Amino acid sequence: MFFTMITMLAGGLALFLYGMHLISSGLQKAAARQVQHLLGTVTKNRFFGMLAGLVVTIFLQTSAVTTVLLVGFVSAGLMSLGQALGVILGAAIGSTLTAQLIALRLGDYALWAVVIGLIPYLFARRLRWRYLGQAILGFGLIFYGAAMMGTAVTPLNTFIGFKRLLTALGDHPWLMMLGSTLFTGIVQGSAAPVVLAMTLAAQGSLSLNAALAMVLGANLGTTATALISSIALSREAKRVALAHFFFKGVGVLLFLPLLGLYGTLCRFTSPDIAHQVANGHTLFNVINMIIFLPFTPAVGRLMVRILPDVPGEEKVAKYLDAEVLEIPELALAGATRELLRMAAIIREEMFPRVMQPLAEREVELLEKLRGLDNILDYLYRAVARYLAQLNQGNLTEDQLIAQTRLLYIANDLEHIGDVVVEMAHQWRKIEAGGIEFSPAGQIELQEMFNKVKENFDTAIKAFADNDEVLAAGVIRGHPEILRLEKTLRYSHFQRLQQENRLSLETTSMHMDLINQLLRLNFHSVSIAQAVLGII
Repeated sequence: MFFTMITMLAGGLALFLYGMHLISSGLQKAAARQVQHLLGTVTKNRFFGMLAGLVVTIFLQTSAVTTVLLVGFVSAGLMSLGQALGVILGAAIGSTLTAQLIALRLGDYALWAVVIGLIPYLFARRLRWRYLGQAILGFGLIFYGAAMMGTAVTPLNTFIGFKRLLTALGDHPWLMMLGSTLFTGIVQGSAAPVVLAMTLAAQGSLSLNAALAMVLGANLGTTATALISSIALSREAKRVALAHFFFKGVGVLLFLPLLGLYGTLCRFTSPDIAHQVANGHTLFNVINMIIFLPFTPAVGRLMVRILPDVPGEEKVAKYLDAEVLEIPELALAGATRELLRMAAIIREEMFPRVMQPLAEREVELLEKLRGLDNILDYLYRAVARYLAQLNQGNLTEDQLIAQTRLLYIANDLEHIGDVVVEMAHQWRKIEAGGIEFSPAGQIELQEMFNKVKENFDTAIKAFADNDEVLAAGVIRGHPEILRLEKTLRYSHFQRLQQENRLSLETTSMHMDLINQLLRLNFHSVSIAQAVLGII
């Protein structure tokens, strides 16, 4: 009997967790683009940000993907950390829907949900319908798993030792909370321990206050996933994860000493104890949101003070999250943001330095540019490895084309970094020889560089906005650069014929720089062609 009970309890928990995985994975794949659009529009109002987090997490039944997207938006500057924290508070409320559904005791209909979901999951030709079928199948499994756990714990009331253990833990809510926190960290989700608390309370094994202590522990334990996953990620990711822990931790510290009052409030919400526990889960997150939402900007500043920027942080792939490799929409979006970050390094760090006049040049300019090029090389390899890990069988034709396009653009950006370093070598030769370009030659080089830089900026904007009109303009403008290159060569050779001393001393380096500027523009044109699908 004991073996059967443990088997049913473990099996019910396994079905529940697998059902949660199917729901989350299926709905993420079915609606990743819509989720991105919804969160991407929330850039100003923290209240609407909270509502967006609530809606997205109710739909996806996971706050993990919401957090992954938020990290990308914060790092890309599309929203502040304070605004992202509002979305996190809303996501926490949305994640309580599972417990509310379980409280409705839909176990009798669980197998019908499995049947209904299995049909499109196995036979649908369109991927979206297949993913929705997967989600319905997942709902069936969580209801069935919850019912199995309820059946399994019924005989536990006859075990004196078990009742004494629960009574002792109920008398020490801090211990109950810590045990629930550990359990939640192990199963990687708050839904399972909350449902277990509801089940034990409904069977009479737990008092309401003890079950609510489990609920508080589940809320705190759910932050472990984000904390652990953020260790290898960027500073922004760590701040988002730490803020999530801060909200939950402070909330638990506020609620636990007031457990009696918390329990009384929950009793008013329903005559049924299982509903009271589920409502307690929701109430905790709603009250937490009300407390913290006005102070999200201040909490954001606190997180920055606790985790300030550190040197070397740029050599970290900020947006390449392995957790979303099974969701091509999100994985490709992350790779896109990483490439835009590479482009920003070129535009903001490398280009302004490489054409500085000698008198204004930084000390050790070549070494600085080499360091930036090393970052580009690292990010290029990281993006290439990440895109290679995408499951080819899980990609649509459009996604396969997008994957190839990103690889082309990544390669062009990496080569642009190499060309800029080669240009710096030419400047090093000029410095070492104590010579300089003629005034006319300097003006001409700067003119060509400005044109090349303008084309690069346009190509990157076309890539960021998927703007085919801008991309076509870059391609149409390439002949103008070719004509300018010929004009500059002719002008330089005229100065040589006039025996211009400065032109004679720098002629090879002048020609090399013109060639390198031409190569830079070729790569901008290649990026524009990739945007148009010419690959």
